Amino acid sequence: MKLTSSLPLSHTTFAHWHTDDTEVGIVVAKAEFRLSKEGTTPVTPPPDLVLADEFVEAPEDSPLLQEQDIAPFKPKTDLLIRGTARSFQAKPRRDWPVVVSIPDILNYSFHVRGPAAWIKSMLNWKLSQPDEVVDVPLTYALAYGGQCQEGDATRFFERNPAGIGFMTEEAARDVQSWPAPQIGLLAEFMDARPFAPMAVHGTMPVAKGWLPRRSAAGTFDEDWERDRHPRMPLDYDLAFWNAAPLRLQIDPYLQGGEVIEISGVSRDRETVSLRLPGAKLALKSLTDPSQAPVAMHLDTVELDVEDIDEGQASVVLLWRLIVPDRDAFTEAEIIRG
Repeated sequence: MKLTSSLPLSHTTFAHWHTDDTEVGIVVAKAEFRLSKEGTTPVTPPPDLVLADEFVEAPEDSPLLQEQDIAPFKPKTDLLIRGTARSFQAKPRRDWPVVVSIPDILNYSFHVRGPAAWIKSMLNWKLSQPDEVVDVPLTYALAYGGQCQEGDATRFFERNPAGIGFMTEEAARDVQSWPAPQIGLLAEFMDARPFAPMAVHGTMPVAKGWLPRRSAAGTFDEDWERDRHPRMPLDYDLAFWNAAPLRLQIDPYLQGGEVIEISGVSRDRETVSLRLPGAKLALKSLTDPSQAPVAMHLDTVELDVEDIDEGQASVVLLWRLIVPDRDAFTEAEIIRG
């Protein structure tokens, strides 16, 4: 497929095996916008498409920094948020809530807190009071998870091997303390059980190898290698390509123009309100001009609020479309929808 566009987009097209074993065309488009009180401004030139996953450090035990853009399909919109939780008015606090909401569509919340530790006492383990802080980076490195050492064996928490707080009773015999997570549910922090797994919370992409995401990839065994390779397994689920935490996967797709409200990330405002660009895209066939343009799905919204208190915020949007009949789109153009 020969693909063009006069819009400020990065775009590409590629072939991929679909779930019914047919080979389909995939079209991906990406744009970035600066968000301000005055409105939205496209960033030019647009950001490049990311061709491979990027991690903070080693992929096996560090957070996913950037999910690749080359995916065949996402059944829901991924909402991702880059930034730091900040105490309102820069007042040192032991903890505070972070809330992400889209009126009538989404409400997701968790707590952030200062550093704390599990400390061995005479009879049991006690969780120390968290230190007072003014900011907490929104990274899975500070959410529940991580690894611990049982003799010569290393145990990983498979829902977040990059985190902190995970410990087994056997591994705890050889330590005097270990750090507690700084991101999680207030009720679980109050419950304070040293070896009880906690839920993983955050706003960044989840790596493909972490649970529960990797379970959607299907079964890659000898039968798959013999009978189906290079196609995906029979139990493969396209939900595998959604990278946001489950609570930030939105169905039906966002359309653009929605207001996203985020609390707990600004020193100056208790709640930050950001309106998404109303941009819509469609694929127009140049091979068959009589064919109506086909709307593309807005399946990734990545907000950056790291510098929100300096008046700077941005959003990266990705649209995607499966083209079953590639012959009808031998030449095509991405246009405004």
